[in-house]
Amino acid sequence: MKKAILPILVLALTASISAGESSFMNEDLDSLISQYDKETLTAISNELVKLASEEEGMGEFDLASGHYSRAIKIREAIGMSEHKSFASIQYLASLAHSKAGNFCEASTHAKKASEAFRQHGITKFEQKANVEHKEYARACAVVAFR
Repeated sequence: MKKAILPILVLALTASISAGESSFMNEDLDSLISQYDKETLTAISNELVKLASEEEGMGEFDLASGHYSRAIKIREAIGMSEHKSFASIQYLASLAHSKAGNFCEASTHAKKASEAFRQHGITKFEQKANVEHKEYARACAVVAFR
């Protein structure tokens, strides 16, 4: 039953992202979070990350960014923001946002990824995310100045 529901829910979230209906999509996520258990929500989050990765491979960076953001929101809602995977998803979101030209969002996600990697003692990725956070912040400032 759960396996049949996952693709439907992910497709619904994808449709709302594609339509650019962020308030509708946030309501969908809030409803989703209130209706399903942690295990199902974790699986949905994992599917969103997988879908985002595939979209990045096709050059659909805006769609990928949206899916990473939804996966992050789900994980935050179910108390997984301290998990190692959360740091990785934050980092992946920063990369997708930067490729989409959303440098301010990329900077925010890279900073959160760096902090999360530090909490887990993953120094190599902490430093990499921190350097990218600074690069994206500079690009954000340039874009904002124009």
